Amino acid sequence: MFNPTTWETMLLGLLQGLTEFLPVSSSGHLVFAQRLLGIEEPGVALEVVLHLGTLLAVIIYYRSDLVRLVGGVMRWIATRGGEGRSEAVYTGLLLLGTLPVVVAGFLLRSHIEEAFQYPRSAALCLLCTGVFMASSRWFRRGKAGVRPPSAILIGIFQAIALLPGVSRSGSTITSGLMLGVDAREAARFSFLLSIPAILGAMIVSLPELAGTVSTGGLGSLAAGFTMAAVSGYSAIAVLLRLLRKGDLALFGVYCILVGGLGLFLF
Repeated sequence: MFNPTTWETMLLGLLQGLTEFLPVSSSGHLVFAQRLLGIEEPGVALEVVLHLGTLLAVIIYYRSDLVRLVGGVMRWIATRGGEGRSEAVYTGLLLLGTLPVVVAGFLLRSHIEEAFQYPRSAALCLLCTGVFMASSRWFRRGKAGVRPPSAILIGIFQAIALLPGVSRSGSTITSGLMLGVDAREAARFSFLLSIPAILGAMIVSLPELAGTVSTGGLGSLAAGFTMAAVSGYSAIAVLLRLLRKGDLALFGVYCILVGGLGLFLF
C-alpha cells in the first residue's frame, strides 16, 4: 500500500489540482507514471480528499454563479415558474449534461477500471484528445450559449473522458467550441459540469473508505487537500485567461507529443 509523506501528499495535491482542470489528462499521466516509475495509486482516503480539494476550488471560483443558480431555482419553485426561469433552465442543462457520465459510470465501471491497466490504450486516447483539441484552432469563433442538444453532446464527451488519456476539461470545452458555444461559456459550463462528476467519483469511493483513515495521517491529508484546492483554483484562472487569448491548440500539441511518446514506449 502507498503511504506518502506529507511532502509527497502535497505534490500529489498539486498535480491533482493542475491536471483536473488543465486539459492534459491526469488519468493518462497517472497510467504512464505507474508503468515507468513504479508509482502506486494513492489510497482511497487520499483520493477522496484530493477530489474534495478540487471540488472546493471550482465551487469557490464559481461561487457567484452557484449562488445565483441555487437562488434562481428556489425562486422558480416558490413562484411556480414565475421567477428564476433562466437559472432553472441552466441548472436543467447541467443535469442533462451529467446524465451521460452517470449512465457510463454505472454500466461500464469495471471496463473503465480495467482500461487503466493498458498504457498503450491510454497513449492512443491522449493522442486522439490532442488532435481534437489542436483542431479547435480552425473552429469558427461562436457566441452561442449552451442549449439542450449541445449540453447532451458535451455530456457525452465528459463520459468518454472516463477513459484514461482523455482530458475531461479538454474534451468538454473543445466540443463546446465545435458547437459554436462562446469560449468563456464553454469553459464555465465544463467546470460547473465537473461538480457532479467529481462528487460522483467521491461517492463511488466512499464504500472503500471505512477504516482507511488514521488520526495520525490527518495532517498529511489536510496538506494534500489544501494544495489540491489552491492549485485547482489557479488552474481554472490560468485556463480561462488562455481561452480569452486563443484556443486549446497548444495543449493539444502537448497531448499529441506525450501520446505519441507513450505509443513509442509501450
